[in-house]
Amino acid sequence: MLYLESLYSKNANNMKKSVIRELLKLTQQPEIISFAGGLPDPDTFPVQDLQAAADLVFAKQARSALQYGTTEGDNELKAELIKFEERQGVRLSPDNMIIVSASQQALDMIPKIFLDPGDYIIAERPTYVGAIQAVQSYQGRMLGVPSSRDGDGFDMEELERRYLRAKNEGLSVKYIYVIPDFQNPSGVCWSLAKRKALLEFAYKHDLLVVEDAPYREIRFLGTPIPSLYQLDQEGENRSIIIGMKTFSKILAPGLRVGWVIARPEIIQKLVVAKQAVDLCTNVFSQKWLAEYLKTGKIYGVIAHTCELYRDKRDFMCDMLEKHMPRRSDITWTKPEGGLFLWLSLPSFIDTDEMIHKAVAEKVAYVVGSAFYFDEPEHNAMRINFSYSSKVQIEEGVRRLAKVVKAEIVAHETGRTAVAAPTGV
Repeated sequence: MLYLESLYSKNANNMKKSVIRELLKLTQQPEIISFAGGLPDPDTFPVQDLQAAADLVFAKQARSALQYGTTEGDNELKAELIKFEERQGVRLSPDNMIIVSASQQALDMIPKIFLDPGDYIIAERPTYVGAIQAVQSYQGRMLGVPSSRDGDGFDMEELERRYLRAKNEGLSVKYIYVIPDFQNPSGVCWSLAKRKALLEFAYKHDLLVVEDAPYREIRFLGTPIPSLYQLDQEGENRSIIIGMKTFSKILAPGLRVGWVIARPEIIQKLVVAKQAVDLCTNVFSQKWLAEYLKTGKIYGVIAHTCELYRDKRDFMCDMLEKHMPRRSDITWTKPEGGLFLWLSLPSFIDTDEMIHKAVAEKVAYVVGSAFYFDEPEHNAMRINFSYSSKVQIEEGVRRLAKVVKAEIVAHETGRTAVAAPTGV
């Protein structure tokens, strides 16, 4: 029999399955309440308005919408996105933008154009599992930096110390990857002071910064903080930020359309990388989105989404307060936006092992260890509050709390917590 392992490339052998995607397979049974996915609430999808926009495309430009398009992206869509970004204080020209097949494609292309095997990027601990996958697939590595005690971004002293140690060891560090707005998985939002400090650090050490911002518009509490891209543009304007956005969280994930903003030289490198992957992003979806954006209705959709998610986040926090054991070592973040919160449990609880017991109780989460490149921590989990109904949130938190309580009792009595049934 042909031994395939000897034929796969080193890059292929470095690829890892997504823990989240594998968990989603496990939780497809309808009776399981899943907090595992990052799914938006379908009630936020503007179905009728999107249908009307699609009808316009078929009526006005069907022939071009069904044809190949440019790798850079549809000009009308880029024009609408330039207006969209301008409302947030970012000035762009078409040369500063490429349309991609949602932000995950950008997460793959950026290490593709910047990393050689063994190169490092700087990232938060924990960070988005999709970014970890992308870096691993190009034999890259991550230099993890913890958050400050205030939970408002990097511990800047640790960033400086770890970076200088890496440079002294001869390591090649290419760029910094951060999710400043309602980070996945923690839900943390970077303060203005930390954003400015990160820019100064990047200026000092001649590093690029990749700003992943899929949740930026989903702010339901507090005051918006300028993006890194905007701060750089309004400050020294060194064009060191690569911004990533997507329609997946602000409109509908099934569209699979996103955009990258950066200096023209970087955009052109991304164009070449994309040509080797899919030639161009779905042309019909681009023209469809352009027609929809012309209506201006997306801003109402975003406002409705924020209102809905604020209510769900508040309710989930209330249910955690009601059902979880009251202990100083059980805590959760209270995000001002986004789709997730981060639940930390006592250090003796391993959420990797506990997931099977949770699924046996018909509730699911994402294990915290999935969000670490090196030295994972095992006593936390990511929980999604955007998708489930309030009834499901209350029952799901009750089930989860039951499993956590069993783990605590087992630890305190020296017994083993009840195992999951065979086959789960």
